[in-house]
Amino acid sequence: MSDEHSPEYYKNKFIPLIYLVGAILIVGTIITFAADKMGVFTSFTNAIIFAMAVAVVKASAVIYIFMHLKWDIKLKTISLTLGCTVIFFIGMMWLTVGSEIDSNKPGHSDNTWNHVTEPEPETAPETK
Repeated sequence: MSDEHSPEYYKNKFIPLIYLVGAILIVGTIITFAADKMGVFTSFTNAIIFAMAVAVVKASAVIYIFMHLKWDIKLKTISLTLGCTVIFFIGMMWLTVGSEIDSNKPGHSDNTWNHVTEPEPETAPETK
C-alpha cells in the first residue's frame, strides 16, 4: 500500500494518465470545432448528436481518471448510476432541443420564432 503513494508511482503511472486525459480533451474540442467549421453536418440534429457524443467521451475520461473511478472497488455500481444519468440527460435534451425542431411539432406549423406580425397598411387621414 505504501508503494502506491510514492513519487515513482506518480511519475511513472499517474502523470502519463493526466497527459492522456488532457490530450483527449484537446483533440475532442478540435474535432468538434473543425467539424462545425467545415460544415460536415446537414442538420442541427446531427450536429447536436455528434457534439454530445464527443462531450460524453471527454467527460468519461475526466471522470474515470480525476474522480478516481479507475481505482474504485464499486465501479459497476457507479457505472450503472452514470449510465442512468446519461440516459436521463439524453431524454431531457430530446425534450428541450427536440421541441425546437419543425419535424417534432405535431399538429401545427412551426411559428416559434415568428413573433412579428405583418404591419397593417397605413391609411391617409381623410380630408374634407
